[in-house]
Amino acid sequence: MPLITLDNISLSFSDKPILNKVSSTIHKGDKIALIGRNGEGKSTFMRILSGLIEPDDGKLNIKKGTKISYLEQTLPQDNDKNLFDIVAEGLGEIGIILKQYQHLINDGKLEQASEVQEKIDQLNGWPYLHKIQAILSRFTLNADTVLSTLSGGWRMRVMLAQALIQEPDVLLLDEPTNHMDITAILDLERMLKDYHGTLVLISHDRSFIKGIVSRVFDLDRGNLSVFDCGYVDYVKRKDEQLYSEEIANARFDKKLAQEETWIRQGIKARRTRNEGRFRALQSMRESFINRRAKKGQVKIHASDDENRASKLIFEVKKINYQIADLTLIKDFSMLVLKGEKIGIIGDNGTGKSTFIKLLLDELQPNSGSIRRSKTIQLAYFDQMREYIDPNMKAMYFVSGGRERIDIGGKSKHIIGYLRQFLFTGKQAMAPIRMFSGGEKNRLMLAKILSQPANLLVLDEPTNDLDVETLELLEEMLVDYNGTLILISHDRTFLNNVVGSTVVMDGDGIINQYAGGYDDYLIQKQDKLDQQKDKPKVKTTKKPTTNTKKLSYKQQQTLKDLPKKIEKIEIKISQIQLQLSDLDFFQQEKSQDSLITLARLEADLERYYEKWEALE
Repeated sequence: MPLITLDNISLSFSDKPILNKVSSTIHKGDKIALIGRNGEGKSTFMRILSGLIEPDDGKLNIKKGTKISYLEQTLPQDNDKNLFDIVAEGLGEIGIILKQYQHLINDGKLEQASEVQEKIDQLNGWPYLHKIQAILSRFTLNADTVLSTLSGGWRMRVMLAQALIQEPDVLLLDEPTNHMDITAILDLERMLKDYHGTLVLISHDRSFIKGIVSRVFDLDRGNLSVFDCGYVDYVKRKDEQLYSEEIANARFDKKLAQEETWIRQGIKARRTRNEGRFRALQSMRESFINRRAKKGQVKIHASDDENRASKLIFEVKKINYQIADLTLIKDFSMLVLKGEKIGIIGDNGTGKSTFIKLLLDELQPNSGSIRRSKTIQLAYFDQMREYIDPNMKAMYFVSGGRERIDIGGKSKHIIGYLRQFLFTGKQAMAPIRMFSGGEKNRLMLAKILSQPANLLVLDEPTNDLDVETLELLEEMLVDYNGTLILISHDRTFLNNVVGSTVVMDGDGIINQYAGGYDDYLIQKQDKLDQQKDKPKVKTTKKPTTNTKKLSYKQQQTLKDLPKKIEKIEIKISQIQLQLSDLDFFQQEKSQDSLITLARLEADLERYYEKWEALE
């Protein structure tokens, strides 16, 4: 059943066509990914669907009674409202009345509250109050928290709650995973899989899209192509479409402009990834595994080996770091050698950026030591980004005003260099104010990667980047000869680039695993499976040999641990049994259960580590 029909929709900004006679239909139950390069007009397309802007030509037909909710990419910044008020506003008139009622009750103005209560009775509004409380609980949000105190990821959760409480027929989401950590992304992915309405989604997180959508709208140079398939099949069909386009253009002697041809050829080359690069990545991961295997449980020792010392970038020895009562890093050791590519993941607030600052000597650990190479040449892509003058030409921003720059010992014209980052010659000479958010990020990366460096530190570089730029960046980072330390929440990006993954589990606990994100999940599960068998063996052996060296308190702790472990394992089993029921995810408590499960698993791992230490 069509809910929205686009009939020859056209729109231009200045002389740039954004939509060129676009026609399509969006049906009830569709889950659509809107894909295209930065600057192609994806957000503009969403704003047309939501009714916020009118097209220059054509008709947008929306079925009568269809309710549309639109979550924009740009989140509110200086909003001092509490979360109850913000979510309630999503309900319209009844939400505003309920918000007023809550304020009067909180202020003790009971007489005025009783007057408002009559309005709520007349509108049968009490179920909506429970609805607000339920969705706040579902997203683990505190009703009294002020929005301006929250991080970007949490603000996104709040605005998503506001959108969903309206129970829209069509939900429009523009880059909802930006600034979210992997745990939050996985929660949102599960939620959207179970969402029964119609969904139109802009996202460049390939793992996220792959798990949700059943159709793809591809926006390319003002034209919209519709692919009635999932993301994996879309990639294959898109390549075939581009190849057919090349043939057709050549046949009629209407080849694309040189720059556009280069871009399309680059896409094809990147999608059929170079086997040599894949082998290099596998070799890097095997090298890490071998080094860990040789060292066993002792990760770091003094650097007596001259050969190793010459390759040493960082030697981290039992560092601890805490802010007030919050422990971010506890007794962590790690070795970083020349040429390694390391990914860092963890929930927001676990200290990923802080860990980077410790490595780079911007912060000092409370205890322990960090030895650094004296030959480090650093290029640092900061999460907060540096100031960009909007009136400066793109080419001058990257080159510092020079026409030629030195890249890897070779002189390159700045326009030729920017073509590698999918900028045309015209864009290279344009002022930065003309660029979209994703294009500005791409420009920042071009500047960072043009600097001579043997250590590249990237703090969430993938935010706002389109898929083509992500693939380009992957290619450049795999080819990069220096050492790479990367913070990212993009699972596919991590799988394709890093040789090992550092996981910040919270409460100061940090572990390192060989490979990318998927490899980490497999190894973590293997570790948990092995640990589940340990109590059965250890409870019958060596009860007295080691305890002689323990204090009385430690002996009691060791004695109590099996009971604690057993209780946690029973709770975990109960939640896992609930999760095996597909209907469970329709319940409001499902998200709370997932969070509880994650905490229990972290507690279980911590208890096993304490057991090993005491024994």
